Amino acid sequence: MTIKGIAHRGYPTVHPENTLSSFQAALDAHYSHLELDVHLSKDGIPVVIHDATINRMCNGKGRVKDYTLEELKRFTVGEQETIPTLEEALRLCQGRISVFLELKQIGQAYEGIEEKALDVIRRLNVTDQIIVTSFDHYSLMKMRELDQGIDIGLILGCLSPCVFPFMKQLRSRYLWMSHKHLTKAYVQECVEQGIQVIANPIDTEEVMNKLLQQYPSALASTNMLEQWQRFYEQNREALGQP
Repeated sequence: MTIKGIAHRGYPTVHPENTLSSFQAALDAHYSHLELDVHLSKDGIPVVIHDATINRMCNGKGRVKDYTLEELKRFTVGEQETIPTLEEALRLCQGRISVFLELKQIGQAYEGIEEKALDVIRRLNVTDQIIVTSFDHYSLMKMRELDQGIDIGLILGCLSPCVFPFMKQLRSRYLWMSHKHLTKAYVQECVEQGIQVIANPIDTEEVMNKLLQQYPSALASTNMLEQWQRFYEQNREALGQP
């Protein structure tokens, strides 16, 4: 059975986040969606890591953008893994799961990240599996200019009614934000606008029940895959699933 939900950075409570083993574990758990984060190496290769530096996840220090891919691959994540390239991650997911791909663009931090990520997506023929997201809405505008058909999702730090006209212009169907910011009225407005809300992080039983009771139409993004799976299986009908 497919679990309707987003495996945030894979299965980070079992394996190091944003690694191939973490993604494989999410696939094995039969989640409908996966989320991953993309930066560029010094030589312009899209790599999958959340932070702008390798300090937290690797046995090294420094900014991702200051190392070539060959240099990044010398560092270990956890005991024996390395930072995956976007191509490695998407090859693993190819034909198996929908992917929310967050571009970690801030201003001009990564020149050409949109083109380079799109090149990988097209080369692997996985466009129909991808939803490109970002906090940087200019980056999403660039992505839409480059590809008229790819799915796009906005990430917001707070509620904003002004976003709806922009989403229509961008032809974006996904809106991602913290569950702490959501209200019933805002989620209902999104439903009426044909927008899928993604709530994050849905990691505790309290928050899962809040999602169920107040906005069951939202798609849950979670780090706690086992807990959400049990909750989802117990409440499928209430969550609008057959």
